[in-house]
Amino acid sequence: SMNEENIKTLLTEEKWTRATINNYTIPNFQELDVILNQIESPEELLEVKSICDEYLQKNKNSIIAMYLSGSIALRRRSLDYGNITNLIEMFNESKKYSIVEHLSLKVLERFEDKYVIRVLAACYEKLNREDDKFVLYERLVKVDYDETDLLQAIAERYISKNNKEKALFFYKKSLQRYLNAQNLPAVKDVWTILLRMIPDDFAYLLGLAQRVSTRFQGERTNQMLSQLYDVAVQKEDWDQGVNVLKTMLDTDPHSEWARERLVECYRQKYAGHSRLEACIEISNLTKAYRDVHSAIDDFEKNIAFDKGSFVFHKTWSIGRIRELSHENVVIDFSSKRNHSMSLGMAFSSLQVLPKHHIWVLKSVFPKEKLTEKFIGDVPWGLRTLISSHGNAATLKDMKAEIVPSILTVKEWTSWLSSAKKVLMSDPLIGFLPNDPDVFTVRDTPISYEEKSLGIFRNEKRFYQKVRIVREFLVNGDPETEFFMEMVQYFVDQCTNYQMVNDQVISSYLFVDFLCDKYPFLERPSTVDFKHLYGLMDNIPKVFDAVDDSELKKSFIDNVVTVEDPEEIEKVLISLYPYYLTSYIMDTLRDQGRQKIIEDMFRNACRNYRENADLFTYLARTYDRKFWEKKIKVPFETLLTSELQLLDFAFNAIEAKKATNENRKIAKTLTTILFEERVVFDFLKGANEGSAQRVNFIVQRMQGLDQSRKIEVKHAILEKYPDFVFLGEEENSTEMVTSGLLVTQARYQEKQLELDRIMNVEIPENSKEIGAALSLGDLRENSEFKAAKEKQGILNTTMMRLTEEISRAVIVTQSMVDATKVSFGTEVVLKNNLNGKEDIYRIFGPWESNPAENTISYLAPFGAKLLNHTPGERFTFEINETKYDYTVVSISGLLV
Repeated sequence: SMNEENIKTLLTEEKWTRATINNYTIPNFQELDVILNQIESPEELLEVKSICDEYLQKNKNSIIAMYLSGSIALRRRSLDYGNITNLIEMFNESKKYSIVEHLSLKVLERFEDKYVIRVLAACYEKLNREDDKFVLYERLVKVDYDETDLLQAIAERYISKNNKEKALFFYKKSLQRYLNAQNLPAVKDVWTILLRMIPDDFAYLLGLAQRVSTRFQGERTNQMLSQLYDVAVQKEDWDQGVNVLKTMLDTDPHSEWARERLVECYRQKYAGHSRLEACIEISNLTKAYRDVHSAIDDFEKNIAFDKGSFVFHKTWSIGRIRELSHENVVIDFSSKRNHSMSLGMAFSSLQVLPKHHIWVLKSVFPKEKLTEKFIGDVPWGLRTLISSHGNAATLKDMKAEIVPSILTVKEWTSWLSSAKKVLMSDPLIGFLPNDPDVFTVRDTPISYEEKSLGIFRNEKRFYQKVRIVREFLVNGDPETEFFMEMVQYFVDQCTNYQMVNDQVISSYLFVDFLCDKYPFLERPSTVDFKHLYGLMDNIPKVFDAVDDSELKKSFIDNVVTVEDPEEIEKVLISLYPYYLTSYIMDTLRDQGRQKIIEDMFRNACRNYRENADLFTYLARTYDRKFWEKKIKVPFETLLTSELQLLDFAFNAIEAKKATNENRKIAKTLTTILFEERVVFDFLKGANEGSAQRVNFIVQRMQGLDQSRKIEVKHAILEKYPDFVFLGEEENSTEMVTSGLLVTQARYQEKQLELDRIMNVEIPENSKEIGAALSLGDLRENSEFKAAKEKQGILNTTMMRLTEEISRAVIVTQSMVDATKVSFGTEVVLKNNLNGKEDIYRIFGPWESNPAENTISYLAPFGAKLLNHTPGERFTFEINETKYDYTVVSISGLLV
């Protein structure tokens, strides 16, 4: 083409003029862009790229060829843009920094390329463009997870610009990376900075120290806790001091230093308490031989008994301590004021309640005030309820405590939905390690990441675990040990398995996706899709069980990559019913496989029962125009299949077969056919024969609303006012019954006929279809076509018989009524038009034989005779023939 010739000319000129790096400027590249922009078709672009790549094999320094090849790769978002990177290096070595910048930004518009970011940042450094350099550094640390020291450099820059919040963000991130890299000295450096920056964020610092000490066992981290203790003492915050020392004693229960400091803190905290010394004494807190944790428990239980403390007694409920001596306690209960008991008795029978315990609040404040507080401050409400319940409460426990005493059931419902959000987002509310339904209030914040891992560990359902990780990727930090543990679960699933089921293949696909997204994750080397795919017994069944839309897409993409090209379309079509979106069709289209798509549509429409879900999906998604123009399926064929499938779904629901699936199908098809008016659109253009066929299917549908059936008749009569509906009487005569009247003998015959079709003919015909299928190419296969047609007839007959038998009412001898023309009577009529006598026997459609004058009470003629009595004269007209009769006599027949 013209463009390709231009490019070849350019390359030749470049050779002759010996254009070198030194005389290149940015406008030279912009001129090349103009040429590329004129090429529209992807095929032509690829052709140009291959011309350039070929040229480069002999002329490896051709700037034009490198630039064009790399630019086309970038435009196609293909990773094969190495030629631009080579150019960047060449211009960088020649110190042509403006061109380095121009080319680098071109790459970075499309890809976060670590190497290019570094080159450009170094370039900015040489040009003293500090702000631009740091913008790049921030981009770099997002994509290069090994980069640690740069994070600190970024944080320090924010400090110099007085942006404390941003600085903190980067310090915390650098600390996390040093933790991952097990670099303790660096962790301690950042810790010291954080201690200086946020001494008041005590809970965060304590939690951090605990995380560091679980990562690096032992002595080495106690120094961090003692620094934190110093901060608490400086602020005279004795509660914080106690918390730090308890944490130290958790890791080292024998630390004398911590135990001595703890007693000092308690002395400060309870300085005004009348029984302080006694409580220290009783609990043996200062005696090294007493286990430190038991001593702390005893001390805290004892010290809680103080003047003014609230207490709870099983019989007398809430009270308050009025007086307290070494021997006696005096308590005011609401029902027993001034009640005295010994100290020993008080310890064993009373529970001390903190001031904010829910029972205390209920006894002190009016209900309205508490209702207002609970509704207005959900986090406070949750913390109050959890800590009042021994710091371990389920939502059920909380409800029992406040409904109906504080909130009505309705108020609780709306409170609960807010509470659930708070439980997930509040860092000071966690849950028990082995039971995520039991919530606790924490001393140290729990990060979103740790909370997610807890929920992940306790979740038993595999695809729910996948969803937890997906949500984590939106809200959490993947550079944490919590994320690594979640990923490891999926790695284990796809590397240790007995057989390849959906969870094994989903784990592989999910790990593959995560490794692409986060380069710091290690790809399992022992497993790949091709290997797992080869071990699957039943590919559609495994695919169907994959309960995640994104993983289904990856599955399809991988099939296209590893499957034999001859087999791809067959496999994808077999998967279609289990992933009803356009994705498989788009994939097939990209592969240029249009014919198989059309065949699938036609097959689904023809064999609608075997492909019920697929056909319903295709009918819902693609309109009549698409079916007629693209797939070449006539409107009537499509509509008939939709109606027949709707009838089949109604019957299946009635017979309680696959009820949920069939309800869905019935709902979708009813919407398409009646609410979206497709049936009526068809009837507007239909001839009488087509209208008759559609009406026949509609009227025999048992599950269809009567009003819809009437609407169809109206639509037909509007177009054809004289239309006669097959198999139905004209309206003047009342129906004898809604059932179908039959004799005992005929009923038994029909039962046997249905039995034969269902149990002999259909199975035999299915065998014939199977045999025909095995002969290969179905287009030329006349056995297959014949067997398929026969199957259609058998199915229709079976459905009609089933429906009629279900409506049949057997008429016994005692039911025959000879006082009027009715089922089971013989009538002698005088024909007033020709003076002759006509004799008719009246039965139902099953017994009727017009040649022998046995007629059906449902046929138009039979219906006109019904209910007349001896001596009565009547006239009527059918199909433009007039009748005029007088009833001579009526007699009963044997039924």
